[in-house]
Amino acid sequence: MCLTAEIKKPIIAPKKWYRFLRQLTIFILAAAFTLYLGCPRCLVATPAGLQYFLFSFFMFVSLTYSNIWLSIWLDNQFPWLKNPAQRLIISIVATLVISTGVVFFINFIFALLRNDNFTTVLSRNWRSMILGPIFITFLISLLMHSRSFLLGWRQTAIDAEKLKGENITSQYETLKNQVNPHFLFNSLNTLTSLVHVNPDLSVKFIKQLSDVYRYVLDSQNKEVVDLATEIKFVQAYVFLQQIRFGNDLKVNINVPANSTIQIPPLSLQMLLENAVKHNIILEDEPLLVAIYVEEDQYIVVKNNLQMKNIGVESSGLGLKNIKARYEYLTSKPVHIGQTKTEFMVKLPVLQLQKA
Repeated sequence: MCLTAEIKKPIIAPKKWYRFLRQLTIFILAAAFTLYLGCPRCLVATPAGLQYFLFSFFMFVSLTYSNIWLSIWLDNQFPWLKNPAQRLIISIVATLVISTGVVFFINFIFALLRNDNFTTVLSRNWRSMILGPIFITFLISLLMHSRSFLLGWRQTAIDAEKLKGENITSQYETLKNQVNPHFLFNSLNTLTSLVHVNPDLSVKFIKQLSDVYRYVLDSQNKEVVDLATEIKFVQAYVFLQQIRFGNDLKVNINVPANSTIQIPPLSLQMLLENAVKHNIILEDEPLLVAIYVEEDQYIVVKNNLQMKNIGVESSGLGLKNIKARYEYLTSKPVHIGQTKTEFMVKLPVLQLQKA
């Protein structure tokens, strides 16, 4: 039986009434406090005192809501973060105009209720009557506009983070797409060098290349794959390279068979490709590559350093590509080290997240 089906929907009406009563209480207290500050003798339990209180109450409510609506309208027409200086000037001018109009309007309404004539209303000291409410209005407006500024800034920060995430995702997809033609280009170069030397090996190479490239196509839409799957791909790639180099290329792979370690696809292949590309591979100078897991923290790819004397053209995608992909996936950095005899890359271990 589904327990959640028996849970009744909350009643909304009491919440609305609670919010209304809370706002009413705030307005009553604010009006009484304002009247006390402006005219303490007017705050008495008489019909005249009630009239002064109602005047203060409606003045406070009208100024508050008029400035709330003004702030909402200005947020739509003149956002803070688009042009803060313009918004500040417009807010000040608009607040003065709206608030002065509200003060005049409330005064005329109460004058009509008291049966005052037009001459009596105009003869009042409007300066003293306006300055107090305008001062209070600016306090209210400061709160309203500060709130709208903070909300606008918060939304902009959220949008910026969202855009940043989308940009990173887009860059990551671009980086992954760069791997495939790079790998294919080098594989076809290898095939070109073999086809005239040994046709039978070329046929085997083509078969292995089709298997390898099937993995490339299957993994191109994945951010990570498990290490065991990547190692199988690497072994196939090494087989392709050893058709050409034989025992002059030696790759020792020592990783756990049943591991939850994840890795960006083609990362190990790119490191092996770089090692083959930049180092001498001869019978008396074999290239030795070791792949292993170090203390469950890093996947290490290490090779002896015997750089080719002639310059090798590089597209610059290899290590930069791998580093950029790891920056997207983890805060742990990729470590690259080199000595006179050795080159080593340490890839941070990415563990499979358990459900």
